[in-house]
Amino acid sequence: MAVWYEMEKSEKGIKDFLESNWGFHDFRIERVTYAPEKDCLEIFLKYDTMKEGVLLRFTRTHDIHIAPVDYFACLWLGGSVVVRLENDSDSVIWLSDDGWGDESSEHLDELKKYTTWVEAERVFWAITDADGTPVEMPEDRIHQIWHSYDVEIEKHFDLKPFEGDWEEILHPFYER
Repeated sequence: MAVWYEMEKSEKGIKDFLESNWGFHDFRIERVTYAPEKDCLEIFLKYDTMKEGVLLRFTRTHDIHIAPVDYFACLWLGGSVVVRLENDSDSVIWLSDDGWGDESSEHLDELKKYTTWVEAERVFWAITDADGTPVEMPEDRIHQIWHSYDVEIEKHFDLKPFEGDWEEILHPFYER
């Protein structure tokens, strides 16, 4: 298994990315780090009952918004969505709120006012240990068994392992 995966910017790729991570429901943003010298924004998320987490890595970042948090319950995400943007850069936007579900793109301006979001051209992600260090993808994240109303549902996710070179990706656009 690979350590890093890239979210494919197709309907299926976005769905597999979100569903293999349970839509980030009941995850909490632990840390946000931006490195302008690498044109890279990272968000470390932890699940409420697990020691490991997920590290999201956004490259070719166009814009970000970190929503202010007024109280502890706001830290836990109800879910998240990814919207493909129809612009010249072929970017996507990850939003920390899935309240509008499939209609999120129609309510994008409203969502961007109160959620944490990142607009970028590429999204990479890795499962981490408790400290946020990427680890090899566990088999049970690719082949999951969901329980719904006493019915077991087997889910398989086609995830795209990242096999590229970070040195080629992690530097500002103007240096390319």
